Amino acid sequence: FRPLFFYHNCEILLPLFPLISAILWIFSFYDLYLLKKWQITYQNLTLSFLISFISAAAFIYFAAPILNILTPKIVLLAVFVIYFCYIYISRRLYANITFHKTNILVFGKSNTLNKLLKELKDSKHYNVLARYETVEDINCPKDIDLVLVSSKLFSQDKNAWALIAGKLLLKGYLLTTDLLMFEYVFKRISKEGIKDNMWLLRGIAARGKHRTYQIIKRGIDILFSMILLPALALPMLCVYILIKIIDGFNPLFLQERVGKLENKIYIYKFRTMTPGTENITKLGSILRRFRLDEMPQIINIFKGDISIVGPSPLGTEDYYVLNKHVPSHSVRSVIQPGLTGWAQLNFKAPPNYSVVNLQGDILTDEIFDAAFNRLAYDVWYIKNRSLALDMEILLKTAKRAFIKDNTIKE
Repeated sequence: FRPLFFYHNCEILLPLFPLISAILWIFSFYDLYLLKKWQITYQNLTLSFLISFISAAAFIYFAAPILNILTPKIVLLAVFVIYFCYIYISRRLYANITFHKTNILVFGKSNTLNKLLKELKDSKHYNVLARYETVEDINCPKDIDLVLVSSKLFSQDKNAWALIAGKLLLKGYLLTTDLLMFEYVFKRISKEGIKDNMWLLRGIAARGKHRTYQIIKRGIDILFSMILLPALALPMLCVYILIKIIDGFNPLFLQERVGKLENKIYIYKFRTMTPGTENITKLGSILRRFRLDEMPQIINIFKGDISIVGPSPLGTEDYYVLNKHVPSHSVRSVIQPGLTGWAQLNFKAPPNYSVVNLQGDILTDEIFDAAFNRLAYDVWYIKNRSLALDMEILLKTAKRAFIKDNTIKE
């Protein structure tokens, strides 16, 4: 009896672990960068537990009659408590475990390299053995795993390539540049990378390899909008009526934005601000908090103005203000903008650049840095876009609509 009982419980519980793993992934429990700093909070653990448990219970409730299997109610709860205790303890221990570190030898100097080394200094995975600003006297420590080179080194020192190639590259050492390493660590482009026009061109101009991806993505956009439009029709009607009754304004309005290849598009949105002002309406905060004001953009997705995932479509004035002040800013329009995106997921919402207080027609340092960093995430997405990355962004955006992400401090 006992082996049979165990077998029936495994039969129903084992398929649930991929579901639980997917939910934990959405809540960043497999993000080594966050685990290293233990930025996964008790709130995330509790919410992931509740969502996993409710999802698993719903699966068992509907699957049991179909599969004619037992429903292990008490066992399910016990397994979840034990499993999530394991998840918590193992992730907590990870923050204190010392791993084998990748030994790095560094050459050159740059702002990107300085910021990168500052991050690597506290890393559990990297160990900077030595740094040389020039390569004339290369003294290679033992057990080098990676040689990190400033992207400016070869243009600044004509003899650098011959020395590094002869003493390091031809001896089998792995080489990378500060720009590539910065992308890998921070999942965005460095400022120097954006300013390096040739490097940026190589990264974003290869459209041929994305052709199939673009066709599939457009098909997903059409299917997504055709499914959601009927499903959201009633909620949108309710929001429309509530805005009309409570706020007394025309609920729907069009915003002029810049789309792909700088074409003008008009985005449908529910009104959250008093017309002609920057004042939030009575319902505005709630609509923005849960992104309900963006529901009508499903129409834009169906029309092809925007995609589900892509850089945020900026207002026309904002776009040209940033083009004037931020180097290479216009490259964000080489692909279709999106309802959600990598920058929206990793960076705070931007100000309205066209109405901020410009001092001498120059963006303040704070606003300039914010615009540059947001662009850095957009360019990283353009370089690395794929269906898998789109799915990650979409799932984590769904979570963000209900749960504020406290790890975003920028």
